[in-house]
Amino acid sequence: PNKGEITGMGIRKGVTLIVGGGYHGKSTLLKALESGIYNHIPGDGREFVVTNPNAVKIRAEDGRKIEKVDISAFISDLPFGQDTRAFSTENASGSTSQAANIIEAIEAGAQVLLIDEDTSATNFMIRDFRMQELVPKEIEPITPFIDRVRQLYERGVSTVIVMGGSGDYFDVADCVICMINYKPHDFTDKAKLIAEKSKLRKKEVPEDFKELKPRIPLLEIKSMGDRIKISAKGKRTILFGRELIDLSCVEQIFEVQQTRAIAYAIKKAMNFMDGERTLKEVVDAVMGEIRKKGLDILAPLTEFAEFRDLELAAAINRMRSLKCKVK
Repeated sequence: PNKGEITGMGIRKGVTLIVGGGYHGKSTLLKALESGIYNHIPGDGREFVVTNPNAVKIRAEDGRKIEKVDISAFISDLPFGQDTRAFSTENASGSTSQAANIIEAIEAGAQVLLIDEDTSATNFMIRDFRMQELVPKEIEPITPFIDRVRQLYERGVSTVIVMGGSGDYFDVADCVICMINYKPHDFTDKAKLIAEKSKLRKKEVPEDFKELKPRIPLLEIKSMGDRIKISAKGKRTILFGRELIDLSCVEQIFEVQQTRAIAYAIKKAMNFMDGERTLKEVVDAVMGEIRKKGLDILAPLTEFAEFRDLELAAAINRMRSLKCKVK
C-alpha cells in the first residue's frame, strides 16, 4: 500500500495456459506463482508476485498412499471392479495420485490449481485424437483432465497449466500466455484461431462432476502411545512416532520451521478426530486455535513458522496410518 501505483500482468480467474519454447521461462513463471501465496522480502525479485492464498501446486506422486478418496470424476470402471468412489491404495500410480491430489486439494479448500506438464502423468492430462481412435473410451478408465478443467472452473476452481506439448488445451483455455525470453505475451487470440481450424479430438465426459462426499479421519492418538516422538527431517519429511511422512511432492512448504509446525499440528489435530468431524472440520479447528492463541499452542519454546491449512491437510492425507470413512 505504500509503494504507489504498480503495473504488470494480472491472471484472471478461469483456465490459463502458459506456453512457449523450452527454456523460455514457463516453469519459472509457475514457480513464482507457487511462492506468491506468501510475501517476499525486499530485493527478492518476487515482491510483487501475489497469488490467491488458496492456490495449490498439483503433480503426479507415484507410490503415495490414498485413503478412500473419490477419484471417480477422473478414473472409473477399473479392471476387477475396483471402486473409485472411495479409492484406497498403498502404492498409487501417476494418474491415480494426481487425481487424488486434485480431489484432496479441493476438499481442503483450494481455489486455484497450479499444474506443470513436466511433473504430471501424461495419460491423466490428455488423450489425443489418434489415441482415441486406437483405444476406444469403452476400455479406457481415465477421463483426462482436459475434459474436466472447465467443470472445475464452474465449481469455482481455476487452473493455471504449463503446457508446451499439447495444443488440444487451446479449446478449453480462457487465456494463453506465451513466454518468449522470459517475457509474457498474450497469445489467446492466436490460440483460439488455431483451435477453430482443427477440432478432431472428442470430448470424453461421461457425466457431470459430482459433489464430493466428505471424509472423516479415524486416526487416534491413543493407538500411538502417550509420548509421540515428533520432528522435522528437513523440509520434506516428518517423523511422527514410528512413521515417516513424505512431503517431497508437497511443493509449497518453503521452510523447515513450517514442516516442524505442521508435524505438531497433526498431533493437535488428533484431539479433534472424534469420528464425527470431517477432515476439513478437523483442520479448520486446529487453524482456528492457532489464529486465536498463536503457534505456541502447538509446543512451547519451539521454532515454528506460519503454514496453511492446505499443507496440514496434505500432510495428514499422506500418513500411512490414516484411516477414513466416507460421510
